[in-house]
Amino acid sequence: MVDALCRAARWVKPSPACVIDLRPADVVAEVEVGCVDGTVLRAGGLVVRAERRARHAAADAALRTALARGVLTVVDEEEFSFYRYPASIDELRDYIATKWQDTLLDAATYARAVQLQRADAGSRLWLREQVIIRRLCATPSTR
Repeated sequence: MVDALCRAARWVKPSPACVIDLRPADVVAEVEVGCVDGTVLRAGGLVVRAERRARHAAADAALRTALARGVLTVVDEEEFSFYRYPASIDELRDYIATKWQDTLLDAATYARAVQLQRADAGSRLWLREQVIIRRLCATPSTR
């Protein structure tokens, strides 16, 4: 990954060109229920296997290495919540099972989400993922 970042830095032309790093800030996404009164209740976090945790850790380490070597510089950085709004908990479970590697919606979180939604008829279910976006520029020596 560090080699890929170094190549990307060489491809970046003089300012204002940059590399965008957009990925989860936290490997565990949260299943939440928004109640009619505005209260947000946590149903639980997704279960993340070691393989996915290792991929995220490797990406973080690669970026730290590229920054430490002076290949890239962080110009801007912002963390934000990204929401997915499924029609049902079953739809969310199926989406995670088919689209996310090494991650699953466990039975306890599923049951809690069902319970929370039944308790508040007008509530809304969502998956909240913390995401970070960074604008990285090549340092002059790498251009």
